Amino acid sequence: MKNHLWKKAAVLSLLAVILVGGTAISPKQAQAADMPYLGEITMYPYTFAPRGWLKCEGQILSIQQNTALFSLLGTNFGGNGVNTFALPDLRGASPVPNVDYYIATQGMFPTRE
Repeated sequence: MKNHLWKKAAVLSLLAVILVGGTAISPKQAQAADMPYLGEITMYPYTFAPRGWLKCEGQILSIQQNTALFSLLGTNFGGNGVNTFALPDLRGASPVPNVDYYIATQGMFPTRE
């Protein structure tokens, strides 16, 4: 019974926000960039990695072939830091079935502002 009341309250709250004209996320925030930031992690419902992305499965990568990405991640997720580094391993962490985490291996280098 409590669970049903909680769901009803959540739906009514969302309806009130919609009727008043507000949104939880502004349209400007919801728009994706033309090009992702290097190292950006997002979720996709694909069975394959799109071009410029890799699944976050703890893979060991070559520093020489991925210097920019290594400069952001370092050895935080593994690797020896001389020749190799690892991507985060987010297998099984998805809150949604059949959706996986992917990391951008190509894109804009993030700046500090």
